[in-house]
Amino acid sequence: MNKPSTLSSSDVERLLTDRTAQARIDTMVKVVADLRAGLAGREAELARDVLERFARDAEIAVREAVAWQIYNSPLLSEELARRLANDVGRVAFPILRHVEQLADDFLLELIGQRDAEKQVAIAGRPTVSPAVADAIVETANLTAIGALLRNEGAEIGPPTLEKVADRYGDVPFVAEPMAGRAHLPMAVVEKLIARVSDELRCDLVERYGLGPEMVAGLVAHGREAATVLMLQPLVRQGTDMELFAHHLMLNGRLTASLLFRALCTGDIDLFVAGMAVRAGITVENARLLLLDDGGLALRAVFNRARIPALLLPPFRSALNVVKQLAYRGEEERRRYFQVAVLARVHADCGETEERAVDELLMQLFDQKTADMIEQAMEMAGMPFVPLREDGRGAQA
Repeated sequence: MNKPSTLSSSDVERLLTDRTAQARIDTMVKVVADLRAGLAGREAELARDVLERFARDAEIAVREAVAWQIYNSPLLSEELARRLANDVGRVAFPILRHVEQLADDFLLELIGQRDAEKQVAIAGRPTVSPAVADAIVETANLTAIGALLRNEGAEIGPPTLEKVADRYGDVPFVAEPMAGRAHLPMAVVEKLIARVSDELRCDLVERYGLGPEMVAGLVAHGREAATVLMLQPLVRQGTDMELFAHHLMLNGRLTASLLFRALCTGDIDLFVAGMAVRAGITVENARLLLLDDGGLALRAVFNRARIPALLLPPFRSALNVVKQLAYRGEEERRRYFQVAVLARVHADCGETEERAVDELLMQLFDQKTADMIEQAMEMAGMPFVPLREDGRGAQA
């Protein structure tokens, strides 16, 4: 004998007169309750048909309510799960986060849709395979990567962990959950030592038994960021940049890495002077060649400066922002410029396979606040549009 239905004639009448999404959601909840209570035969068939119709409703709120009602229910068929998972992120989220039967191939396909909310949902699944974890990292979605690292059920392979440490080891909300994961490969521990807080560094040293000499060497890698910070008062007070660049060159400190830091922090005069000294040309000629719209001039300067050609792409991306924004080091526009550079270089070069380029990209996040990183990542998720001075996108 069938159990009494919770769906009444007044519910049907309400659907006919009340066209709001909430009315349909309320009805859908009762349909699900009836099916769970044990409807059979023709009644069950009709109820499932109604549920399918709600899952195709024009209102996102209705489809989202369906997903949350049945994500852990036998009522969720494979076909319905795939349809909801292919919906917008809000609707797909409970299915992608909780339904364990979804195959890796399907999850990889969804990750490729570049929907940030779906990527976050998949990153937090009860179990995540190494292939899916690597695909999440390749999205460069820092929120999803952070969720993945916090997920104890995620199986993240050593190469993927190294990739995260190389690219985002300077970003606290990525580095901190990574440092907290159990059984990190030693190569990853070594990369994190120079970038995490003193508290996390002490924890890593204790957990992995690192010697003081090794720790000192790893921490030294982070000194270049501090060097740039110490140079900034000199750079911004009218110091003779060419003379200063010669001094850095004589002391072996005028590296490609330092020049990239100077460029991305907005110290354009130091960058130009440094390139001129390394290339053996005048500062005026270096400025003309570096800001030239042709790619050959830039490559020629890099060749003379003995900077590997494989490092050219991130420099070129940053210089494109300099030219596009007509930025010349103005202090009042510095933060605005730094966010734009972070977004542009990350978007252009974030998926590189070149280790040397990865090491340059790590510097993008040095001394950046969380809100600057968040703003830049939002920009990087779309075609590059210069910010106005108020921080908003340029108007068409």
